[in-house]
Amino acid sequence: MAETRRITRPLLDVLEVLVAGFQQGQDPHGWTIMKATKRSGPTVYGIVERLEEWGWITGTWEELPAGESRPRRRYYRLTPTGRVEATALLAQRRPDSAGGSAIRRFIPGGAS
Repeated sequence: MAETRRITRPLLDVLEVLVAGFQQGQDPHGWTIMKATKRSGPTVYGIVERLEEWGWITGTWEELPAGESRPRRRYYRLTPTGRVEATALLAQRRPDSAGGSAIRRFIPGGAS
């Protein structure tokens, strides 16, 4: 039996950020996604976990220089399958997002 995938507005918001990051050659981290989507941490991280389970994204932890005392960031990148699926889903559910949205414009300042 095929897996049922629940598609929600928050999921589409997160996918927009990830696709925008891919198009700009940047991998957003969790805080950037939360800020861009205006969604809470539990919402964003629940979606990120689901996307990882689906094989649509992979996450990598940054390496901090010695002496850096802040928490490490986890950066998220669409997989080849995720790029195809996310782009198709957004084209179907949010055809206007291909031209750029408020979410997509947020990425440059936050996904370094």
